[in-house]
Amino acid sequence: MRALLSLVLAAVLFCLAGLASAQDAPKEVVVGGYINEIHHVELRTHSYPGDIYIWFRWDDADDAPHETFEFMNLFDPEAHVESVGYDEPEVMESNGQFYNYIRHQGAFSSAMKMTKYPFDDHILRFVIEDAEHGTEAMNYVPDPEGVSINDQISLPGYRIGKPRMVIEDKAYPTTFGDLNNPETGAYSRVVFEVPITRPWQYGVFKLFLPVLIVLMCSGLALAIDPTHTEGRIGLAITALLTMVAMQITTASSLPEVGYLTLLDMAYLLSYAFILIVMGRVAYGSWNDAPEQIERARRNDRKVLAAATLVYVVALGITTTIWLMRELPDVH
Repeated sequence: MRALLSLVLAAVLFCLAGLASAQDAPKEVVVGGYINEIHHVELRTHSYPGDIYIWFRWDDADDAPHETFEFMNLFDPEAHVESVGYDEPEVMESNGQFYNYIRHQGAFSSAMKMTKYPFDDHILRFVIEDAEHGTEAMNYVPDPEGVSINDQISLPGYRIGKPRMVIEDKAYPTTFGDLNNPETGAYSRVVFEVPITRPWQYGVFKLFLPVLIVLMCSGLALAIDPTHTEGRIGLAITALLTMVAMQITTASSLPEVGYLTLLDMAYLLSYAFILIVMGRVAYGSWNDAPEQIERARRNDRKVLAAATLVYVVALGITTTIWLMRELPDVH
């Protein structure tokens, strides 16, 4: 009899411990998303206007995750519009969970790496966290449907890849001044990611091809007879000024970054090529004697061939290095 009572007592204690453990466990909220529109990408401000649906399913009737969440990467928050799907959450007949969704429209921001420009690729993000509950109280879990995207979206200048959803714990090294909670905590975060890539034709035909044409024009200065000094110098200087104007125009649409992009390196190499041409033209202008002019003609061809070869090799190496180069990813 005593053994039976001991077994019953142990079972009761085990059930109580399991109940307490279940009560202490963080609640789970199922999250999914649908990206309805991305209008364009503004590189200069690292922003992109978007339209996204996010839905939530949860178990506790006292919770309202569709009301307590917040976006973490809004751009110009005053211009955003958000609507809730239902005034009161719906109850799922299959499992008894509560359900609601929101639709959010506005511009979002995410740091974009410009190292490979004009062959750049980016990740557009929509980031949410619960503003009230840390990971000790609530965690997001992915909906089996995950995240999907409107296949009718046309993003000018980019190809859109397959979206993905990442759930992570975001720790903050601060208590935000809350004396009642002296310990720092973490919050469950959902990141909806949309990878985009720029077609290579854009960089080749719209940016690099004009640069190469200007370089060809500057190189023609060495193809002109050395006796036409003014024409040679005028052609080289015109090419240099054109190159400067092209770089300023291109830079006006790009953000300020603390590193050189691939296009910057191409311009630097182009400046070096033009300066070599100008230096050779200036040096050849001192030749007066017939034998000196003939020698200058031969040297002009050699300098042009050598400068072209060095430029092509340097541009190829630089392009390879810059396309392989990676900067730290930033949410």
